[in-house]
Amino acid sequence: MNALPTAATPASPVTLNRCLGPVAVTAQAVATVGLTLTAVINIPAAARSAGHATWICYAIALVAIVLVAETLVLFRREPGSASGIASYVEVGLGPLAGAVAAWALLLGYGGTMLACLVFFGSYINHLIGLLGWQPLPLLGYGVGGLGCLLLARRDVRFSIHTMLTTESISVLIVLVLCGVVLKHGGAPADLAALNPVGDTALQVRSGLMVAVFSFIGFESAATLGAESLRPERAVPRAIRLSVLIAGVLFLFWAVVLTEGLAWLPAAQRSGLDPIALLADRLGQPGAGEWIRAGAFLCLFGSTLGSLNALGRIAFDLADGGVLPRALARVHPRFRTPANALAATTLPLIGIGAVLELRGLSVSQLFDQLGGFAVLAFLLVYGLVAVAALVSTLPGVSGLRRRLVGGASLAAVAAVALGFLWSAVGHQNTMLLMFGLLMLVGLALVARARPALVS
Repeated sequence: MNALPTAATPASPVTLNRCLGPVAVTAQAVATVGLTLTAVINIPAAARSAGHATWICYAIALVAIVLVAETLVLFRREPGSASGIASYVEVGLGPLAGAVAAWALLLGYGGTMLACLVFFGSYINHLIGLLGWQPLPLLGYGVGGLGCLLLARRDVRFSIHTMLTTESISVLIVLVLCGVVLKHGGAPADLAALNPVGDTALQVRSGLMVAVFSFIGFESAATLGAESLRPERAVPRAIRLSVLIAGVLFLFWAVVLTEGLAWLPAAQRSGLDPIALLADRLGQPGAGEWIRAGAFLCLFGSTLGSLNALGRIAFDLADGGVLPRALARVHPRFRTPANALAATTLPLIGIGAVLELRGLSVSQLFDQLGGFAVLAFLLVYGLVAVAALVSTLPGVSGLRRRLVGGASLAAVAAVALGFLWSAVGHQNTMLLMFGLLMLVGLALVARARPALVS
């Protein structure tokens, strides 16, 4: 590991390395979404409560996310910024609102990174067990977190190419499983998923949070705006393409995999990795290990993608004076936000370790952290929609701005109300922690107000 800049080292310019083409920016968005993560973890979780209505949850989430994505594209001519879509909020609502949105993004990417990391650690421990060794507590979790941090601090192109490779391999593994399900399966497929008569609104609402969480990360392409060669083209293209790829795959997987999961006993469907058990049942012995390998690769890419975005948001907040100025230094060789990455990732790894040591299961942690992240991103998506409604954006007609922004705001509000309706009484601790941390952010922004508005 290269040494971080110190007081004895001349400060590097506060500029990131502008070197990324459109493929790299799109890879950041797709990898942070974590396509295979949805197939292996999210769809089984949604199916446990929504049943054959799971595909409806994903269809509703896709409509809402498409509207959000199109709202983000309205800001395509704004300069690229490390704060990502928080800079769009600043355009319409001012620097204070932009800083609050950046803080919410910091919480959102932090929750997403931890949610992925706890599962990633469990897969590392599973691999260690297959080798005949006894894993130590938190070994896989710690190795995964520190390994991603080391990669993120290096050349951003290297970490993004790693994410693109791991995501491509993992998606191919899941698509092979879907082909097996469609071909023969463990029982005749009746395609009940296509006709969910009798499914209630409660079932759909209960699975909607998981469906929305599946899409989170597509907007992270905007956090590379300051490192993209042509952000005005690369970022909108990455946003649209990542949502299109994710939407098509998620709807397909929601239909096919939900049908396949129905062939498993109830105890196996509620386990930690039911898709791997389904693969073992439908294929040759050892097929489940291929699915676990795909999930392992995807979780690595998603953790790394969330960490990349997290560091850049913290870097921008430090540059604005909300966080300590030392976090706005860049690595002297790789020109990555090394200080911000370390200062945000290491405490998060510690928090996750404490939660695991308290005896919370991987599934419980994933549910709580996922809900936390969804709240943060829904808040920012809503602020972007409001910013679009009140801004005058170059190259965008007022009618288009009002139609897209208004529809996006309505969709985000509806999803947020549905999520809060299901979370109150069941995830009160998570809601309380989110509220307290947002108050901390508001206090930090208020303290930095003179620097932000100058």
